[in-house]
Amino acid sequence: MNRSSFIRSTFWLTMESTALRLSGIWFKGWVCGTLGDVQMGIYQLIFSVFSLGVVVSAAGANFAATRLTAEHGANRHTLRRCLMLSLGVSFAAGVALYFGAPLLAPTLGGTTPLRVLIPGLPCIAAAATLKGCFIAEGHTGAPMTAELLEQAAGIALSILLVHRIGNPLTALMLASTLSEMASCIFMVAAYHRCYIRKKSASMSPPVPWTEPIRIGGPVIGGSGLRALLFSVENLLIPQGLAVQCGESGALAQYGMIHGMVMPLLQFPNALLFAAITLLVPELARCYAGHLRTRIRLVAGTAFRMTLCFSFAAAAFIAAFSIPLCHLFYGSTEGAWLLRMMAPLIPLMYLDSVVDGMLKGLDQQAYSLFYNIVDACLRVAWCAFILPHLGLMGYVLLLFLSEIFNATLSISRLLKVAEVEITPVWVILPACGAVVLYALFTLLMP
Repeated sequence: MNRSSFIRSTFWLTMESTALRLSGIWFKGWVCGTLGDVQMGIYQLIFSVFSLGVVVSAAGANFAATRLTAEHGANRHTLRRCLMLSLGVSFAAGVALYFGAPLLAPTLGGTTPLRVLIPGLPCIAAAATLKGCFIAEGHTGAPMTAELLEQAAGIALSILLVHRIGNPLTALMLASTLSEMASCIFMVAAYHRCYIRKKSASMSPPVPWTEPIRIGGPVIGGSGLRALLFSVENLLIPQGLAVQCGESGALAQYGMIHGMVMPLLQFPNALLFAAITLLVPELARCYAGHLRTRIRLVAGTAFRMTLCFSFAAAAFIAAFSIPLCHLFYGSTEGAWLLRMMAPLIPLMYLDSVVDGMLKGLDQQAYSLFYNIVDACLRVAWCAFILPHLGLMGYVLLLFLSEIFNATLSISRLLKVAEVEITPVWVILPACGAVVLYALFTLLMP
């Protein structure tokens, strides 16, 4: 992908990601107002458990399709093998969630809400695989449209169904499943139009079956284990918080953090998300072509730009935490927590960008290992330390976790990409953030 194509694709992905995140924040606020704080906590818990199936179904095949298409071109038979891998894994994940639902029923408000989400797993898997092919080719239009369609359909169906079905949680899960089906149907139609009907897909011999498994297998296994630990962690968090403030208070605090604070912290990441999406195939091509100088240039530039952007975003969110919460949620309840967690932004954003670059450089096994070790430590903290420290203990965990994970990932990237960083890369953006925060504070009425 040439420079102009990369910039153009990044721009459109940024616009799409911004629209998705803005509508997502608004939707979370609407859900919170409809369900209440406690039910919002249960809503977040259901999706934290369902994310296990989503990650296992989509992550490995999407990454394999992106890598193989970037390295060998859009081959129909190769993509079919990636699809078979994703559909097989999604079926197994669905079976596991279906039979595991009764065990979690007391925590998740019954078995029905979680089980309603399960039919969406094959749709998520197939759509993710096809998106990987499109993105590797630099064709971002279809994936962007599919995601916008899914978001719009999900919001519209939620508003339509929530007052027509007895259980509002079940209504929201049904709307999510139907929107995923719509997105999948669109991606299949787009692939048929762009690659099959126009015969633009390569008919050369496909890569061996072992290649999608070799590339996607570690991602499936590692991401699946990490997602499992993530689900366990999220089930332990309300239990740990309940020791200090009771069950209802714990669910309300959990809903506030994951339903209100974290979406706002992640919102500026829309720009970086677009760059990460395109960096993976770009670095994969450089890695396959042994373009060491190009890799150093891309990695170093991405590192510096991420630091500058993330420190500026942290200053903005810290200064305008009250107006932001009032704008999106109609309440300033979580503003103090949002301001407290704003310094976490540079670590979060840098870790996500470095993680994406490691995947493009065929270092996904290392990245997953770091994530799994981090997830194990988080589960141990939530089980043994969080009950004694309460909400501030969870905030401390988020900071320690990001420092640990980012340190390991950055060390690996610097070694593989042969990038040399200097303290100035960190000091200048940090000082700039302090100045920006002071200026923003002066602008506040």
